[in-house]
Amino acid sequence: MTDFDFSSIEPYGASEVPAAINRLAKSPLFSRLVKTMNPSVDVGSFAALMECITTCDELQYMVMRPLVYQIVKRSMTSFTHSGLENIEKGKPYLFVSNHRDITLDASLLDVVLLGSGFKTPEIGFGNNLMQNDFMVDLFRLNKMFTIIRDGSRRDFYNNSVFLSHYIDHVLHEKNSSVWIAQRNGRTKDGDDRTDQGLVKMFSMAGTGNFEEDFNRMNIVPVAISYEYEPCDTMKAIATYTSLTGIYEKSPHEDVISILSGISQPKGDVHIHICKPITPEEVSMCASFNKNERFNALAKLIDSRIHKGYKLHRSNYIAADLLNSNAVFEENYTTEQLETFMDYVEHASYKGPSMAAESKLTEIFLSLYAKPVENQLGCER
Repeated sequence: MTDFDFSSIEPYGASEVPAAINRLAKSPLFSRLVKTMNPSVDVGSFAALMECITTCDELQYMVMRPLVYQIVKRSMTSFTHSGLENIEKGKPYLFVSNHRDITLDASLLDVVLLGSGFKTPEIGFGNNLMQNDFMVDLFRLNKMFTIIRDGSRRDFYNNSVFLSHYIDHVLHEKNSSVWIAQRNGRTKDGDDRTDQGLVKMFSMAGTGNFEEDFNRMNIVPVAISYEYEPCDTMKAIATYTSLTGIYEKSPHEDVISILSGISQPKGDVHIHICKPITPEEVSMCASFNKNERFNALAKLIDSRIHKGYKLHRSNYIAADLLNSNAVFEENYTTEQLETFMDYVEHASYKGPSMAAESKLTEIFLSLYAKPVENQLGCER
């Protein structure tokens, strides 16, 4: 048992759910969010349904699952998944996922798991998203726990220790799975890479024995891919700005990104649940020195994600456009090429100069092309 008090960051317990449900159901913001996700819903009937809910699991199954399916229906051409055979019911896992959309990545995994009789994981979200009481209620009711990211260097270290102990607590005392993004923030340049510091954080609650600590975590990488990247223009602008200066988020940018991710057409979307990291692979990583062993495990997670990433025609087309060739032309038609080129033209941000616009288009295409490069790198 741990001596830490996790009540400030963990999902709501059974005694807290009714009051939080009541606050949420009465909030005009919740009605607006529900209407965004499903414009045809009857808010009155929805509020009545909410009053029947007593646990976070019931909320996910009775409310959020149907709403996410509406997002799938309204904004996706198809939604597919693979890899369920790689996990077992009743066994807790540490799902380490690439991160392309603030809320949908984990929500889509939830509906895949719920649809097949698995329990959903607790989900790690940054405290930057907890902007008001409404957001706190919404997230904590959806089995989300808070990752505290601000403060001094000492605060960062202490928060990392605290988070490590919480993840250990969820996995081994609650016997529940955990979903966490492979790094802080969404991938904005298409290059899915696991933060070595995140891997090191996982072990802070351990015994100091690398193999023992990581084997008991049951790490399962998860790869999610969107044919049309959520908030792709915003991501390209953020990447461009970071190249020319310091990028600072605008007020309410995260909320705008959440709503855009929900409503923006996404084409074909796929989730792959990769094979768990094996004891043999952990042992291989342990053979490196203290600093390199964490990096080796991060690269192993990356390799799983890159191989499991389903490449769409948009990825292949972007790779060819970026390199001014037709290496991958067998993966798309001339009509699909023209359609994507029109999409790029309309989606790309109009910069202050021709040079800026050219660079922004290059960044935009790279966002789609990078997964092709990464997958090819795994095959070499």
